[in-house]
Amino acid sequence: MKVHFSSLLYSTTILLALSSACSSTSSNSNHSAQQDSSPAKASAVQQADTLAPAKDFSKENYTPNELGRVMVLEYHLIGHPEDRWRRTPENFRKDLQMLYDNDFYPVSVHAIASGELDVPAGKTPFALTFDDSSAGQFRYLEKNGELVIDPECALGIMEDFKKKHKDFPITATFYVLPAIKPTLRLFAQPEYKKQKLEWLQKNGYEIGNHTWYHAQLSKLSDAEAQKHLAMFVKEIREFLPEYTVNSLALPLGMHAKNRALEETGEFEGLRYKHESVMLVGSATSVSPYSKKFSRLGIQRVQAGEHTENPETFMKSQIKHNTRFVSDGDPKTITAPETSKDEANPSLSKQYRFNWIKVPAV
Repeated sequence: MKVHFSSLLYSTTILLALSSACSSTSSNSNHSAQQDSSPAKASAVQQADTLAPAKDFSKENYTPNELGRVMVLEYHLIGHPEDRWRRTPENFRKDLQMLYDNDFYPVSVHAIASGELDVPAGKTPFALTFDDSSAGQFRYLEKNGELVIDPECALGIMEDFKKKHKDFPITATFYVLPAIKPTLRLFAQPEYKKQKLEWLQKNGYEIGNHTWYHAQLSKLSDAEAQKHLAMFVKEIREFLPEYTVNSLALPLGMHAKNRALEETGEFEGLRYKHESVMLVGSATSVSPYSKKFSRLGIQRVQAGEHTENPETFMKSQIKHNTRFVSDGDPKTITAPETSKDEANPSLSKQYRFNWIKVPAV
């Protein structure tokens, strides 16, 4: 069963309200980076379609489909009023509640990029990402002489939701900007830069590369592109000396002239290596177990009230049975037998494939 979602291409740079420093365009899902489809799980398991009988799902209230599509959600500003690139705190809470109520389960960008998905049975994995490190994403307030996380910023909302829903372990990747204008530089509170980055690291959030100061890589030489990506790492390590930056989100969704440099490169002896590269657009991603999946070109869905938003994709996937639904076993890939041609055959050395018959509706 082959599923195709078209990407919405943005041909112009959109001026972000309040920050006027950052905008997005999308990348075509057909113009993806070179395939790298070898997600590593802990140990080798049974070969595909062999040995012990697989679980029977005929009596379950869900049908596993681990070759279905997943969402990586993309946010920018969090604040008022709602607009194309800004989500209000109220609407961000609504997004999380919608995902929770519809059996989605939060995972890291790393989990999707690597295929290391340990998701409860019947749930659909998704990842949260935030671009540009604006104040509304992570803000400190002083209260009774102590620093507290603003309950109306994205991080405060996620932490509160996590406390109220113990079965929903929210995490996110923040693609930050260490050298841009102050309104977007590492969450716009310069006195707390180190403290904020340390908090994210200690509490299970990821810090991702968004270049040194939001450079459009497509306009840079190979040397300049490597400089902007490596200088990001240098800046972050001034605050977190041992931190490893594993993921890149392309500013404006624009690829480097030499796309190999998005994954790895070097500047003045400082090397960087990204496990994953995030695109911009509004499109869901194919499964990490699909032969079409590329960890160096992962599609994202723009959050907001526009047409191609998370709720729209969710409803379409439910209607057409195209969403990723976990079988609950991280060592087995379960999907309708009609999807066999979509699977990455090289994964048979790491996973057991379980093909199930789905009754015609």
